[in-house]
Parts: sequence; structure tokens; C-alpha cells
Amino acid sequence: MGRMREGEMKGEMIFETKPNRGFIFRAWKLNETKGDALIEVERDGVVIRSFNFPAYKVWNIAAHSCDIIDSELRKDVDGYLMAGDTGLGGNIF
Repeated sequence: MGRMREGEMKGEMIFETKPNRGFIFRAWKLNETKGDALIEVERDGVVIRSFNFPAYKVWNIAAHSCDIIDSELRKDVDGYLMAGDTGLGGNIF
């Protein structure tokens, strides 16, 4: 998924996770898109990833947050791929 484009504004916050190993995940509805959310991954107070993700799948980010943290620590994207899995052999990440 792409990054938030210039001029897109964060809308209502959908969720914010509690800190886990220095990581916090946040999701916002985007005001100027249809069905996208902005995901921000913060580590030790610094946003390390920011990307658009289908709003209907944002709960997969929260559900796989431990997998994503493990992936970030290993410096791979496997946790994000787990969160983006469609269950039908596709992926939205």
C-alpha cells in the first residue's frame, strides 16, 4: 500500500495499541479516500513506517502486532505479509 499523499488529512483514529517492546501501532481513517486507513508504526517514539491500508483490514495489523514486531526486529516484512493475507492466496501489503 502507498504512503499518505500530500494534502490527505488524518480523520478519526480507529485504534492505538498499548506499547509492546517499544512499538505502538495506530490507525486512522483518511478523510480524502474511500476505504483506506493510515497505519503508523512507532518505535521508541519515532514513526518508522507509515502506509495506507484497506480500512476493512486494519484489525489485522493489531491482531498481528506481535508478528510485525518480531519481523521488524529481524528486519523483514513477514509480519506485515501475515496481516495483509487475503486468505485466498493474495496479499494486500
